[in-house]
Amino acid sequence: MASSDNVTLAQAYRAFQGDQQCDIPFIVWVLENPDSPLPVPGRIYLREHDYLHILLNRGISPEDEAFVVGFTLGNDPRATDRFLRFFKFLARHFYPEPYRFQPGHLSIFDAGVQLGRQMKIKGLCSWDFSPHLDQPLSSLRAKIGIYWEDHPKMLASEKPWDPAKHCAA
Repeated sequence: MASSDNVTLAQAYRAFQGDQQCDIPFIVWVLENPDSPLPVPGRIYLREHDYLHILLNRGISPEDEAFVVGFTLGNDPRATDRFLRFFKFLARHFYPEPYRFQPGHLSIFDAGVQLGRQMKIKGLCSWDFSPHLDQPLSSLRAKIGIYWEDHPKMLASEKPWDPAKHCAA
């Protein structure tokens, strides 16, 4: 097994089992995909969204999804508090299962927003990850500003995704 510190983003992505683009419901695509005609903040391609799951050590549970979406929106300077309230309303009432936010997901989403706003690099939703694919996760996390010791509760996941368990050395 590879040490989590030495696993590259590319290795981790190959092992990550996220959704396929064809599985994403239309309303989720409209609000979250850069190819959508709606000019909403935080839009990110699915591959890059999965990169954030990996960098945040979040799995694929609904709770993890709420956190990563919150992180992405919180990290985008264009996401106003008004838009965040609007997004939570849509995700709570109009997203289909299993993407729909349950009441408990709203505080997890807010924790993601809070962490996203604290990162050194803003606008990760449009950041070019390609030059960083062969970097170890630990150095990429440091570059972005993801430090476990500073955010232990926010980065705690019920089912964390540990790249060392999924990637061969």
